[in-house]
Amino acid sequence: MMIEKWSENVKLKIILAHIRNEGHYLRREVEKRKGVTIMNRKVKKDIKEYCRQRFGSKAWWPYLSFYTEVRGEFIRGWIPYDYFRFVLLPKLNPKPALYMNDLKTYDYRLFGDFAVKPLFLYICDMFLDSELKVVERGEVEKFMSEYDKKVVIKEEGGWGGQQVRIIEASGFMTEKLNPNKNYVIQPQVKQYKLLNDLYPHSVNTLRVNTFMRKDGSTVVKYVWLRFGRDGTYVDSGTMGGYYVYIDLSGKPSDYCYDPALGLEVTDRHPNTGFLISDIKIPMYQDILEKCKNAHKLFPYTRLIAWDVCINSLGEPKLLEWNTNNPGFSSPEAGYGPFWTDDDEI
Repeated sequence: MMIEKWSENVKLKIILAHIRNEGHYLRREVEKRKGVTIMNRKVKKDIKEYCRQRFGSKAWWPYLSFYTEVRGEFIRGWIPYDYFRFVLLPKLNPKPALYMNDLKTYDYRLFGDFAVKPLFLYICDMFLDSELKVVERGEVEKFMSEYDKKVVIKEEGGWGGQQVRIIEASGFMTEKLNPNKNYVIQPQVKQYKLLNDLYPHSVNTLRVNTFMRKDGSTVVKYVWLRFGRDGTYVDSGTMGGYYVYIDLSGKPSDYCYDPALGLEVTDRHPNTGFLISDIKIPMYQDILEKCKNAHKLFPYTRLIAWDVCINSLGEPKLLEWNTNNPGFSSPEAGYGPFWTDDDEI
């Protein structure tokens, strides 16, 4: 046990060193993009002293220097990404519940009609319906041959839109699924007109981050709208998409942002020309309430990022939820700090 603990500590130090180097790299990239720098000897000293006072070590400063360049000033109250990822998040979202969001096949059973109702589930080399009753392969194949729409096939454990396929139902073949993996097979969602006008090739989602307080109440910490571009069919930033920050009243930012650096990119969608400030989502408050209520059904983690689409009827539908790495650095830099009071945590 001592050897395992020593090994984990060494591994963590290596990971932190890498991430802190990444923080320095991101800061330099922002400086290049902006052509100016905010960091100087005094600001650096202030950041390091803040880290010492709040986090117990000056070593946490690199990501805060990145935030400072993005925001144009240093703001006390920020939490550096490496501290969030390896100190705060494990405290808020402990194992094994941390990994429950990987069980995509169970979303409908857990969250009911807030989730997209699956056509079929494929678990342990068995096909099941939405009520977890076993279905014969022949029935699945017959259904798909008569279903004249597209289906979405999601592999459990996929991340950032990876391991997701969208195909015509008639092209679905049961033998193409890996018997050693689990899948959820869903109908393709036709999205709300406004979001389709924004960008029609991906299902554009609201990433709603909810936080469960110590008294059991849930609040929304921050929200952003993600969308694809240049022909991509997923809205994830890892696949080249952009995002728009939306405040809790429903007002969008004036610009969309590059998810890597969190910098303003353009005031309209680069492909459709849709003006970012024209994004108005009438069911926005309903979406926030649904996410807060859904969080109460899973009190094992205190921070959850919900990916919510809006179907053509204007109904919010949960596509995925994330407890393992719900995203933090770009929103914290641009619109934080989100946790200024350690007592809240």
